[in-house]
Amino acid sequence: MELQPLTFKNLQDGLISEGAVSEDLYPATSVSESINFNFDKIGCATLRKGTTALGDQLSGNILGLYEFRDSGSGTNNQIIAVNGTTVYYLSSGTWTSKRTVTTGLKADFTTYLDYVFMVNGTDATAIWDGNPSNSFVTTGNAADAPTGKYIENFRSRVWIAGNSTYPDRLYYSSLPSSVTTPIITWDTSVTTGDWIDISPSDGDNTTYLKRTKSAMLVFKKNHIYRVYSISETEPDPKINVGTWSQKSVVEAKDGVYFHHPSGFYKYADNKVQEISKPIDDIVNAITLANYSKISGFEDGDHIEWQVGDCTVNGVAYTNLSVRYTISTQTWTHYSYPTQHLVSSKYNDGTTIYNLVGDDDGNILKMATGKTDNTSSIQYSLIHKWLNFDGLLSTRKNINKLLFAHKGGAGSSVTYQKEDDSVNDWSKSLKGRQLCEGDTGFDLSIKGKKLRFRISGSSTGEPFTYSGFEFVEGQSNKEVYGR
Repeated sequence: MELQPLTFKNLQDGLISEGAVSEDLYPATSVSESINFNFDKIGCATLRKGTTALGDQLSGNILGLYEFRDSGSGTNNQIIAVNGTTVYYLSSGTWTSKRTVTTGLKADFTTYLDYVFMVNGTDATAIWDGNPSNSFVTTGNAADAPTGKYIENFRSRVWIAGNSTYPDRLYYSSLPSSVTTPIITWDTSVTTGDWIDISPSDGDNTTYLKRTKSAMLVFKKNHIYRVYSISETEPDPKINVGTWSQKSVVEAKDGVYFHHPSGFYKYADNKVQEISKPIDDIVNAITLANYSKISGFEDGDHIEWQVGDCTVNGVAYTNLSVRYTISTQTWTHYSYPTQHLVSSKYNDGTTIYNLVGDDDGNILKMATGKTDNTSSIQYSLIHKWLNFDGLLSTRKNINKLLFAHKGGAGSSVTYQKEDDSVNDWSKSLKGRQLCEGDTGFDLSIKGKKLRFRISGSSTGEPFTYSGFEFVEGQSNKEVYGR
């Protein structure tokens, strides 16, 4: 029986992992793999842009990254990085030493009263005005400040948490003094000091602080507490998910997003909503060792989290990132040569970039260039399983296909049949690769169900892929089993 022509040129639903929905209900407008493609142009897949290095390469893990903005003349704007025992700032394209700290500690920052405040859990809280001639100091607004891992400003005060002696204690500064150059002070007395204990010694220490429009969120691994002022906080948690990684907490245009071992979540309007059902397989594959390393950033309409090495349904991915588009609620996933550990914005006076610091001493500008810091971008997209006539009981013979793309020349086209193992992509179409522009294939493929994969390696301009058309084929009635 002749099969009617069909078109599969709508990819608007992006990535949906195979474990999130049954095969029979899996939408044809989704894909089960989209490595290094995005769906920003609705309906098609576009190869992502690359990454380029900012400044010279350092060594090992980048454990802090922050953009300080001087609200005065702007002459003291600085981008700050923490690596090994050194706090650096970027000077004429070179990372230049500014402070010595204890090695191996993640750093956290906030800006207040035109100073950048820095904590790392061990070294004294320090401030810097961004002037290259000046140093980080522990005097002035930092005098008598507690040590801690996390810092935020909220309700006209600076707040510090994660003290090694009192890990659930939330310290707060005074209000700024009413003088020409305002200052803040600290009282850390264990009896009369300015602090709040957040459910102390409950087995779940503070993991981050994040202000919102109505409250400051105090994250623990499995709960979130809300602080409304120095005299009003929640004594017991009303939100039963938190985060293991301070760097997974990302503020976006419509709320605060974060990772918990059970999924990715959005906090907005005093409510928490899980958003990651379409990528359940990936969520479940994130390793315990990477829970505390997950790092994210927002890019206008998108949030990207790196989750480390993962094996998803038998397929191993290196330095996997998941990317969520807010406006369309679609997902995709990327893979990079290195693991991203921290992130920051960076305004070079002409362009605002997203920066990441990785595990190989690089500070990278995201979505720039045609390569990943000179490495080619590997890509792969897998369509859903298709049986073409709606029946699993028939065997099909596919004779003609056309793949629609712009600029994807050299991409390999391979396929799987129902009995192939998950990693077996050895079957290629006659002709093997896409040509310039839309590419048709004359072939003979037989199977009950089939799925197709587009893959390759790129060092050129990002290209778009729109899907494929089934042009000609037949189905033959067969009976399987009894």
